[in-house]
Amino acid sequence: MEGSDREQQDGLIDAVGDMVETYRRLVNVRIVENAAVGGSLSIVGVLLLVMGVFVLLFSGLGAAWWIGDALQNMKAGFFIVGGFYLFILAILLLTASSVILPWLRNIIVRKIYDEV
Repeated sequence: MEGSDREQQDGLIDAVGDMVETYRRLVNVRIVENAAVGGSLSIVGVLLLVMGVFVLLFSGLGAAWWIGDALQNMKAGFFIVGGFYLFILAILLLTASSVILPWLRNIIVRKIYDEV
């Protein structure tokens, strides 16, 4: 009877050890998966940012040129477009702490805790 109990205890210890090792591997796989998703999202984000900068640059130059041509004053066209961008920047800065940052924080937290 004593030997049977000892064998059951050894079997239980082995099973618990296997469960711990399997859980450790699962955590490792999840960490690697989240790191891969984060890295790929970072690369895509940087590419989108670069493309967005070029779009804003060339559309701003085009709009300034067009407005300047319409007003027959190139300087005025560029100042009007610059003022528009300054206005947009002011709105972004004023709403950053109350709207934009919580929104971004919620997106990041959802991505981190998202169970794929």
